[in-house]
Amino acid sequence: MDRRVSDRISDVWRRAMADSRAENRNTVAGIEPLAPDDIHQLRLGWTSRFDRPDLRNLVGQYPAISQWIPETGEYLVAGPWRHREEIASVLELFGQHGAAPLLSAFAHAAAENGMMLAILSEHQESRNPSLYERAGFDMIEHIMIYELPGIPRISEDRFHLSFEEMLPVRDHDLEELLELDHAAFPWLWWNSRAEFLNYGRARGVKIYGGRDESGNLVSYVGVTRFRSWGHLDRIAVHPDRQGEGIGLESLEWAIYSLASNGAHRIGLSTQARNERSREIYERFGFRRQAKQDYYLYGVWLQDDGQDLTGNAWT
Repeated sequence: MDRRVSDRISDVWRRAMADSRAENRNTVAGIEPLAPDDIHQLRLGWTSRFDRPDLRNLVGQYPAISQWIPETGEYLVAGPWRHREEIASVLELFGQHGAAPLLSAFAHAAAENGMMLAILSEHQESRNPSLYERAGFDMIEHIMIYELPGIPRISEDRFHLSFEEMLPVRDHDLEELLELDHAAFPWLWWNSRAEFLNYGRARGVKIYGGRDESGNLVSYVGVTRFRSWGHLDRIAVHPDRQGEGIGLESLEWAIYSLASNGAHRIGLSTQARNERSREIYERFGFRRQAKQDYYLYGVWLQDDGQDLTGNAWT
């Protein structure tokens, strides 16, 4: 493990790990790193999103952070979050009595491998928050879901920016997107090179860059359309140009582009703490879909006093 990362692991984290080990020492069998050869011994739940070959491939890619309990067959499979090698994410957790110890062991392994954050998204399933507390995890984001019930008519003549499709597979486009993305979003929500490449190749995805009269890239939007359904994935506005109406114009372009290609319903998600973006979305006509909200839980594996979550457009 990198000594600079190791030296920043907080005393709070060490105490949480010690408390978790003490709490579960007499009730849970030993936890071991999960290897591909162990997959046939796992107890796959009926709700599992993966079959055994899928799990074998995943664990083969990231064996150092996946964990299991040989005595019970309970397991946790993990990998990078959004293709971010410095953030470890739970891909699947199957455990009853062993869930909290598995999460603790996963976070410990992520720290030992130099990662900065261990994270779990409740997008796929929800558990009792006390589970995360026992494992030393805190709620770090509340993700709110919105949907636009009716799509307004938007004329192309209203746009002052010049929007063009950008392809991350082109080096120049990728570099411009990365520079704007990292300027506009806090660290937690940065897109990596691998994430842009993977996202740009996905079915139904379009990325549009908004340029001003001087040709400067001042915003970009990422959208996904599948048949009559559309999703606003991302809006980034350069921080030096915020307050000029660029965010609203980029939002209108995203809706215009989706509607022009056949979308009749449009959804999006944003952080609960991001009041500025929520106000703009709601003023535009987006409505909360509270039953679809979800949470991100995590453990910071460093202690330098920084808040790396912050606000993002979407």
